[in-house]
Amino acid sequence: MNENSPPAFEYDSIATGYYDEIFKRRRGVQSRWHHDKFARIREELQPGSLLDIGCGPGTFIGTLDPEVEATGVDISEQQIRYAEAHNGGGARGYVVCGEPPIDLPDARYDNVTLIELVEHLTFDHSVVLLKEARRLLKPDGRLLVSTPDYASLWPYLEALVNRLGDVSYEDQHITHFDKPMLQRLLDEAGFAVDWVENYQFLAPFTAALGWGSADLANRLEPRWLVRTGGFLLLARAHPK
Repeated sequence: MNENSPPAFEYDSIATGYYDEIFKRRRGVQSRWHHDKFARIREELQPGSLLDIGCGPGTFIGTLDPEVEATGVDISEQQIRYAEAHNGGGARGYVVCGEPPIDLPDARYDNVTLIELVEHLTFDHSVVLLKEARRLLKPDGRLLVSTPDYASLWPYLEALVNRLGDVSYEDQHITHFDKPMLQRLLDEAGFAVDWVENYQFLAPFTAALGWGSADLANRLEPRWLVRTGGFLLLARAHPK
């Protein structure tokens, strides 16, 4: 482990495919949370190829059209094998990857996503990984980074999940981002930031009343409120 590596955490201690199974059951708050999150990120993808860094079981790639050229990379071989079996096919592919560099060609992708990954790493390690993302992006490519906003009400939600949920984030989330910190991360990695905004507010929680209730809440929830009070941050950036 080099100086930029995160503290040891056994990611394979999380059951293989755990989050994918939650997503695909299509009921309850936790499943709806992931559906709405991925829907928001898909809105920001530009046409073309995708690289999803830290893809886990391939759930996000599995939501895309199978003909979209998409590559997922992850440190966990078990998750990659699951992704190949459950979210593969078409133009999708998955690669096991540990420390950078990632064994993929320069300027290859139109989009690179890091979805709830940087909070699991030290700040310096995230800089290294995002510099690698910049290498892999085309000059006009687009980077999307999602992470919890610790300046929002997220810490209270995380404490509740740690207490009541099947998986605790207490040992997983080692870097706590807010908007200025996320902007600084992207700047140090060589990206020009288009914007950083909040998303994912109260609508997913109404799925406890049914999937249709969450659909209605998404239509009624004011966008300005979500953009200022959401639990998560989404940043869009491009190479300098």
